[in-house]
Amino acid sequence: MKRAILVSLLLFVQEGMAAAVSADGSEDEPAASPPADVLRRLWTDARASWTVRLDYFRSDRELNDKTDFFGATTQIKLLPSLGANLDGKLEARLTNPDLGDHGKTKLALLEGYLAWHIGKADVRLGRQIVPWGRADGINPTDNLTPRDYKVLLPFEEDQRFGLWALKADYALTPDYTLTAFTTPWFESEKVPLTGPAIADRRPVSSLANTEFAFKLNRTGGAVDWSLSYFHGYSPLASAHLPAAGENGPSLELRYDKIDVVGADFARNFGRYGFRGELAYFFTGDRNGHDPFVKNPYLFVVLGEDRTFFDNLNINLQFVGRWVSHYSDPGDVADPLIRQVSELNALAAGQQDRVSYGLSSRIGKKWFNDTLEAEILLFADFTRSSAYIRPLVTYALADHVKCTVGADLYTGASQTVFGQLKRNQGVFVEMRYSF
Repeated sequence: MKRAILVSLLLFVQEGMAAAVSADGSEDEPAASPPADVLRRLWTDARASWTVRLDYFRSDRELNDKTDFFGATTQIKLLPSLGANLDGKLEARLTNPDLGDHGKTKLALLEGYLAWHIGKADVRLGRQIVPWGRADGINPTDNLTPRDYKVLLPFEEDQRFGLWALKADYALTPDYTLTAFTTPWFESEKVPLTGPAIADRRPVSSLANTEFAFKLNRTGGAVDWSLSYFHGYSPLASAHLPAAGENGPSLELRYDKIDVVGADFARNFGRYGFRGELAYFFTGDRNGHDPFVKNPYLFVVLGEDRTFFDNLNINLQFVGRWVSHYSDPGDVADPLIRQVSELNALAAGQQDRVSYGLSSRIGKKWFNDTLEAEILLFADFTRSSAYIRPLVTYALADHVKCTVGADLYTGASQTVFGQLKRNQGVFVEMRYSF
C-alpha cells in the first residue's frame, strides 16, 4: 500500500514535468524551452520550497553526557496541483545531527499524500501530519500523529512527522465540518530511553489493530469549537516486566489501547483570546489495579492570550490532570514491580492523583519583525519542576535567519524535567530558505 502511494506520487510528478515541457508548444511546433526554464517553471508550479540549516547543540536529547553536536539538515517541500480536483504534498528531510563524529545521515519522508476535492468532501491518502487541538503547545486531543522528541532541531514543529493514513473532511454546512481518520499503521512517539535492555512490543500493522477517529468542528462564529473521539493506541509506551521464565530484555515497552473523548474551544474579545481543551482517556486499566498500565485520566488546558503594542504577545495556560482510581506507585509491595510502576507513573504524569501547572509563551518583535524573541515556560507546580526555552531569531537577509536559544530544566531527579537536566544547553541555527 505504501509503495503504491509513492509510485502514484512519482507518476503525478512525472506528468507535471511533461505538462511543463509542452505548455508553450503545440503539436506542429514543439516547445524549445531550455532545461533551466523547464525546471524553474516546474518548481514554481509545484509551489516548491527548500531549506538548508546548520545547527549546533551543546547536548543531544538522548539522556547521555555527550556534548557539542554540529549538524546539517536540508528539507524540501512540494505542493503540486495535479488537476482541478487533485493536488498533493511531498515533504522530505535529509539530516545528519553530528557531522563531526561520524553521525548517521537519515532521510525521512515527513509527508507524502494525494488530496482529492470532490464537492463538499476533501480526501487525503498517504503519509500525513494531522494535528488536533486549539491550545498552545499542550494539546490533550492531539493523539493522531506522533512526535520525535529526540530530533536535534530547535522548533516545536520540527518534532512532527506523518503517519500513513486516510483522512476525509466533509462540510456539513459552511460552519460545520465532520472529519474521519483511520490507519492500520501505528507509530510511536520517539523519546529518549536509558537503563536496562528494552524490547519494543509495538502493535502489529493490521486491520485488527486499525486506529480511527472522528471530529465535529465548528468555525466561523463567535466561538470556534470541536468534539472528538479517538480509538487506538497510546503513542507513549508503558514499561512491563517480561513473563516469568523468559530470557532476554529486562523490560518490555507496550502501547496501551486507549479511547479518548475530547473537546476544545476558542473565543476572542478584541485583543484577548480565550482557549480551552480537555480530554478524558479511557485505558485498559479501568479500575487502576494494573501497575504496568496507565490509569484513566482527565487532561485539561485553559488559557488566555493578549497582544500589546501590536507585536508583544503574552499567552498563559493552566494545565491540570486528574487520575481516576489513583494509588501511590510507591505503595506496591514487590520492589521490582514498584520500580517499574514508579517509572510508568513518572512518564505518564500519574505520580499524583491531581497535578497542575502553568505554560507560558511571551513573544516580542522589533525592527519591522526582523528580530523576534520568545520565552517558553512549562512549570509543574505539583512536583516543583520546570522547562524554560529562551529563543531569539534575527533575519540577516530576506532568505537567511539566525536563531539562538537554550533548553533549560529544573527539578528533582524524580520528575520529568529533572530527568532531562543532563541534556540542557544552548543551541544555534543558521537557516537559508528559498
